[in-house]
Amino acid sequence: MLKVIEENVFREYAIKNPYFSIYQLPEWGTLKSGTGWVRHLLGYYKDDNLVGVTMLLEKRMPLNLSLYYSPRGYLIDVYNYELLKDFNDEVIKYVKKNHGFMLKVDPNVIYATRDSEGNLKEKCGEEAYFNFKKLGFKHLGFSQNFEDLQPRVLCRIELKDTYNDTLETFSKSTKKNIAKTYDMGVRVKVVDSSKMDEFVKLLEDTAINKNFIIRPASYYKKMVDLMSDYVTLYIAYIDTNLYYDYVWNTLENTKKELETLEAQMKKINIGDKIKRHHEELESKIVKLNKQLEDAISLRKGNDEINIGALMSVFTGDEGITFMSGTASSYKEFNPKYAFYREHIEDSIKKHLKYVNFYGISLNMDKNGPYYGIYELKKGFNPEIIELIGEFDYVINPVVYYGYKLALKGYKFVKKFKK
Repeated sequence: MLKVIEENVFREYAIKNPYFSIYQLPEWGTLKSGTGWVRHLLGYYKDDNLVGVTMLLEKRMPLNLSLYYSPRGYLIDVYNYELLKDFNDEVIKYVKKNHGFMLKVDPNVIYATRDSEGNLKEKCGEEAYFNFKKLGFKHLGFSQNFEDLQPRVLCRIELKDTYNDTLETFSKSTKKNIAKTYDMGVRVKVVDSSKMDEFVKLLEDTAINKNFIIRPASYYKKMVDLMSDYVTLYIAYIDTNLYYDYVWNTLENTKKELETLEAQMKKINIGDKIKRHHEELESKIVKLNKQLEDAISLRKGNDEINIGALMSVFTGDEGITFMSGTASSYKEFNPKYAFYREHIEDSIKKHLKYVNFYGISLNMDKNGPYYGIYELKKGFNPEIIELIGEFDYVINPVVYYGYKLALKGYKFVKKFKK
């Protein structure tokens, strides 16, 4: 039997399910209600035992019709076909009764795993994929980029017992970048929703450069206030005093290195290699003197300068880097390495199994539009996860295909305007 259930009953079941995600929190439905959706919390009972739940979001359309969406799909054993069928039959009856012309699901179920280079390791979700197909769902394809409502291709690392042990699994360049960012005086602070205006401002440059949409600060403030048990906000900043010390010490050490080299050059015959090294050191000192001027200027302006922001979501057995942005004028400080480090350390403290760096593209061409997103995450030596993708259950074909055509036209106009 399927019925509408109370929020606390839904949540208690949902958070224990292996397919649980933030998108199936009742609070997520409350958040979306502010953008025109209606929340439905449904539970399926067998022999008086709750065996499956789903949250449906309803978008009401003209002609008393509605589109229904189950974000990240059903929370039920998707490999038990008979149970899944019984559950889905009841959900479809509910949708039809409430004037739905379609139901969209994008289950949080792994279809395949790949290594950090993108090479296929294992297909582990084909049975679940075919179960949805047998139920009559239309699969929308195995998207390669960011075409779906939520990212289909994710990357994650398995955490070790300590941060240092986890650090050892990263590439040499990533370990070096993490250390350098710290040495340059970049630090991370946790902030609450009262700092949301500052937080969103730090997302704006990345949103423009990566062509993704950010919502108003009020939306994210509501999200954090509703889901404060699951969401953490990090802001990376330059400690200008530490940065000044870093530049000063680097400059002094470089000068000493040059002096030592010049003393050696007076005693021995020098070759091209030593000459080149001498030129490199002189050039480095010129750059560091300019950098020191900038460091002095920064220190006069403020003790702290915010340069990056990360919203993390901690649900189930993983910590997700949900969304982030960096100020383009300070990109040489690489703040992502600072707040990723903080996120990883916090995930270990929470005794989680994974850090999920969230969406990437399977197009790993170095000249591709999304390669930069993949390149940074690749250095953490992640496993790439493919979910089974989006499915549509068509109830009214005429209205459904009319809707799809209208949506295609809307996306074309929007792209054309850009």
